[in-house]
Amino acid sequence: MTDNETFVRDLFRAWNERDYDSIAGSVAPDCTLVEEGSGRTLQGPEGFTQLARAMSDAMSDAMPDGKFTLDHLTSQGDTVVVEYTGNGTQTGDLVLHAGTVPATGRHVTVHACDIYEVKDNKIKEGRAYLDTGAIMSQLGLTEQLQG
Repeated sequence: MTDNETFVRDLFRAWNERDYDSIAGSVAPDCTLVEEGSGRTLQGPEGFTQLARAMSDAMSDAMPDGKFTLDHLTSQGDTVVVEYTGNGTQTGDLVLHAGTVPATGRHVTVHACDIYEVKDNKIKEGRAYLDTGAIMSQLGLTEQLQG
């Protein structure tokens, strides 16, 4: 059994490699993942993998040069906190759960933080914090709303 830090590093490696089988295998059947900004709740391996696919597809389709970089990881007991950065240039349509954003040609850097409760090499609970306002601002969408 790997330690929790190594477990989460492997999860992020699988995410960047789009290894959805490994991602699904890392999640407990009764796992709940909450996106704190939207309030959306995802359940089990299917929900967690759905989020990973959506983020990976958005990056590959809308931002082919996009990648996620692990910035900081710390663990204490069963709790693992990971801060990461996503970077990319939006050269394609970005499909979000709120709608589609046409290509802007703008570069985006977004910082995010996830908190996982890990037990027996499975994520039992997760909370994801993503600054969607920063994404909208960098894509010029807040300027459109103000104008």
